[in-house]
Amino acid sequence: GTGIIVAGGCGAVCTSKYAGGNSTLFGVAAAWGMSVALAVYVTRAVSGAHLNPAVTCALVAIGKAPAEEAPLYIGAQCAGAFVAAGVNYAIFSAAIVAHEAAAGIVRGSAASAASYAGAFGMLPNAAVVGAAGALLAEAYMTSILTFIILGAGDADAASVPAGAQPAVIGAAVAALICTFGPVTGCGMNPARDLGPRLVTLLTGWGGAATTAWYAYTVGPVIGAVAGALA
Repeated sequence: GTGIIVAGGCGAVCTSKYAGGNSTLFGVAAAWGMSVALAVYVTRAVSGAHLNPAVTCALVAIGKAPAEEAPLYIGAQCAGAFVAAGVNYAIFSAAIVAHEAAAGIVRGSAASAASYAGAFGMLPNAAVVGAAGALLAEAYMTSILTFIILGAGDADAASVPAGAQPAVIGAAVAALICTFGPVTGCGMNPARDLGPRLVTLLTGWGGAATTAWYAYTVGPVIGAVAGALA
């Protein structure tokens, strides 16, 4: 399921960034939202649609998921994201090299993080926030997403029909990206960042691949737990 999200969402960013797609913010946000909705639709009957380590941690925190199963879910989420990102890299590798050459970027230098940002791992927009600010922003947006996920899936309230719940979650993701995408990349999912980031670590970016990684792992976990407890 998380692989579907990365294939569709990161794939859309790769197309825009490296292949001349020139998608608008709304276009990229829509691709992410649809990818999330589709992933939830096809996995909820199999695994309960555990697609996000932060949300899995939140469900454990409020007693809606067994703690002993969390490492398995999180491992599978990160593995799926890694595999999908690896396929994306294989597809776009020549275009990435051309992008770097056109921008004068030397892969592995500190500045080379800009060449993978968004398409693989994420970086804060330095004109808006630093790494600490990105962590707080990621916590905030993930708290909103988690609150919506739990609200949409509340069987007692039944405010959202079961068949529409994945679409509502996807719409929430798209709306949040429209707002926060230009600020941090709007990750809200540690696996979505860590899996693709590992691909860049293994394909020549070296230390640049770890830039601000903690903002996209620690921030979403804190935010998801807070949103679940709200």
